[in-house]
Amino acid sequence: MDIKTLWTSRVQEFYRKMYGYYSIIGANVIYFFMIISIVFIYYFNLFLQWIPPQIPVEVILSLFITLILLPTKVRTFIKRPDIVFLLSLEWNLKSYFIRSLAYSFVIDAIKLLSIIIILISLFLQTTNINLLIFIFILGIVFYNILMKWTEQWLENQVQFVFHRLIRVLSTYLMCYFVFKSDWVFELILMSLCFSFLIYFIGKKRTVNWDWLISEEESALLGNYKFINYFIDVPNLKRSFRKRRFLTMIVKRCISYSQSSTFIYLYSHLFVRYNDYFYLYLRLTVIGIFVNFAMPTSGWIFTFLIIFATGFQIIPLQHEIKQWVLLYPISKSQMKKSFLKFVLILLYAQFIILYIGRFNHTSTTNIYYLTIGILFVYLFVNFFISKRVNVSSSAIKE
Repeated sequence: MDIKTLWTSRVQEFYRKMYGYYSIIGANVIYFFMIISIVFIYYFNLFLQWIPPQIPVEVILSLFITLILLPTKVRTFIKRPDIVFLLSLEWNLKSYFIRSLAYSFVIDAIKLLSIIIILISLFLQTTNINLLIFIFILGIVFYNILMKWTEQWLENQVQFVFHRLIRVLSTYLMCYFVFKSDWVFELILMSLCFSFLIYFIGKKRTVNWDWLISEEESALLGNYKFINYFIDVPNLKRSFRKRRFLTMIVKRCISYSQSSTFIYLYSHLFVRYNDYFYLYLRLTVIGIFVNFAMPTSGWIFTFLIIFATGFQIIPLQHEIKQWVLLYPISKSQMKKSFLKFVLILLYAQFIILYIGRFNHTSTTNIYYLTIGILFVYLFVNFFISKRVNVSSSAIKE
């Protein structure tokens, strides 16, 4: 193992693996992303018109950027066996970790600047975009990366919460001063923040290998979860919660019969797996907000939400374990159970979004309800049906 080339080889290994996945995604769903982009631009322009004039745009922008930067990860490409082989070489890995910080900064900067370019019309409402603003934004991104890096030396939960509050508040204020063009306050705040970081990081400290491994595994898991929405990722680890109250409701709602066996199993998988449950929850909340804010054209977005939910629920069929094939139930019945489960899920989502329009009375609501019910039925039975093969996907242990 050559320390000088270790970082480069790890990055190349990561991108070779990701390229295989993303090339498949790009070849299959590029048109889907194009449609999503067009619809997003349309609704974003409606959102700009909807913003009440008494709400300062700087407040929204600052909060938006802070929320984008909050989940950032420091990518070190460290693997779990490294804690054994590299621990004794830690002091020779300074350049390795500097390159990791630089890489994480570049990725976050590209992500944030891309979002700013996409949402340029919102930014132009509050400030003139120039080179100075971009420099300060890059400084905020770098500050956020360093603050994330210092989390590895926090000793308890109280310190972590306090550190996170400081990070969120300082990032928000720096963004706010930039968009308000209060350069004096911006320079003072940024100088104080970086002085603290230089002092804190400058102390002789050993890296927290457990934290580094946890961060890297979490970042990889995030990539794999996104990829798994489009193609199956073998042996993907998922987080889950028991959610006893929802589980109890599911048990009461599903009849005790052989034909309901797999509906029962899929319902429990959906309720307990955080990925699918929070995905459904997030998309539903977004749909409610859009229907409330823009009732005249929200129906288009509602159908898009339903399509996105159904499309991303499809990989749930791969989460079922192989031993369930021991049940004396035909393969066609398994597929029907999955389709029935998705149909109920999407009907429930559509009804929730439809109720969000009740505050805007209109004779078109009846037509909207009829078209929505028909759309969900056709979408499940013709689009999702062709992408379901439960028997061959039950391969995970």
